[in-house]
Amino acid sequence: MRRLTGACCSGRKPSSVALGGTLVVSLVGITIPLIQRAIVDNLTAPGRPAIWPLAVALLGAAAANFGGLYLRRYRGGQLSLDVQHDLRTQLFSALSRLDGTRQDQLHTGQIVSRSISDITMIQGLLSMVPMLMGNLVLFAGSLVAMAFLSPLLTLIALAVGPALWFISLASRRSLFPASWDAQQQAAAVAGVVDESVTGVRVVKGFGQEEQEVERLEQASTGLYASRVRAVRLLARFNPALQAIPALGQVGVLALGGWLALRGSISLGTFLAFSSYLMAMVGPVRSLASLVTVGQEARASVIRVFEVIDARPVVTDKPGAIPLPPGVPDVELADVSFGYLPSQPVLQGLSLRVKPGETLALVGTAGSGKSTISLLLPRFYDVNSGSLRVGGHDVSDLTQDSLRAAIGLVMDDSFLFSDTITANIGFGRPDATQEQIIAAARAAEADDFVTGLPQGYDTVVGEQGLTLSGGQRQRVALARAL
Repeated sequence: MRRLTGACCSGRKPSSVALGGTLVVSLVGITIPLIQRAIVDNLTAPGRPAIWPLAVALLGAAAANFGGLYLRRYRGGQLSLDVQHDLRTQLFSALSRLDGTRQDQLHTGQIVSRSISDITMIQGLLSMVPMLMGNLVLFAGSLVAMAFLSPLLTLIALAVGPALWFISLASRRSLFPASWDAQQQAAAVAGVVDESVTGVRVVKGFGQEEQEVERLEQASTGLYASRVRAVRLLARFNPALQAIPALGQVGVLALGGWLALRGSISLGTFLAFSSYLMAMVGPVRSLASLVTVGQEARASVIRVFEVIDARPVVTDKPGAIPLPPGVPDVELADVSFGYLPSQPVLQGLSLRVKPGETLALVGTAGSGKSTISLLLPRFYDVNSGSLRVGGHDVSDLTQDSLRAAIGLVMDDSFLFSDTITANIGFGRPDATQEQIIAAARAAEADDFVTGLPQGYDTVVGEQGLTLSGGQRQRVALARAL
């Protein structure tokens, strides 16, 4: 939570403006009961001093309260959206930095859940922060004013504090694991939905719609059970946190009314004290609810920063150099590699490809052909041996320069839901239309592209599913070229 606080305070103007509005609202809330006390005491005092200056002060306080509330709500909301945007950007940047090893550990449902649900939960908490800070200031200021008006009544009001503290600690221990489990289950549901939507043709081709529905129902049942558990805990603690302050309020009103009837305190003092007491009920309940909401948000913060803090295994070493220009050779010397160390895919492989030479790797499924194409751009590092490009070990080269020299066409030709022009020019955003058309012709994709309704401006479906497998392969080849 300290990191989240730092993200809110890192030179953001909305945070200071929202804090200023919060302080104004709190100070006005502390001042108004004192003005009301003075008005009542003047009305009941002999000679009845003029009250119109106090009435004008009351109107001014109301106007200041309006301005403070506007700044608090608008700038506080802007702050929460700014932090939400930054966290989502940082999370996506962290994902794009990960290498093959880290990517293999990711689950789509977890990423979707953390980038949407968890960040939205954090944004909801941050939108409450200015109000909660104002309530804290109002609580402290009201407490000081109450102690000034009547120390005895203040002690009675504070008698419920230990009970609130005990319940808050108990709820914290129970709510955090329940919230964490519910968010993990939500991620599992998102994963099932993603797989079913992505593989809809496979599902329908094998007639397994009912099976997928059953999978979703099973995952949803787990989510339902986790959510009900969290709701049950909230139902157990929240009513107690809301009701306990009312007990102190009853005691204060009873004793304060008795003291006012005896003349121990003035009617204005009793009215002001009652106003402070009513004003404190809201902050106490808000701060108590923060304990429960905060546990849910705490789980979200941890889950989001787990992704942001993830670091790739494959990184540029200090002093890495760019790949020199030209057509380099490729050499594998006694290379061994396995996605799992205990299950090697390549063992002692050596080969050399000279500049301008074409080499085809032929082998059975699982023999490591695609693995070599993943080792060249350093999606993974070899376990032993060396892999050289242009006479340099790939670990001595910067990843950006190495990958810029490699055109990669995978077995599964992934296309973005964008125009064909954007897909072909993805690796070179500055490519001209003539270069894109030339690459399409070289990949023998120009004929079918020009026959589409919008030609190169045709938007392909998600993952290019509106094109045939061969058409997707040709667009991917043009992208590599």
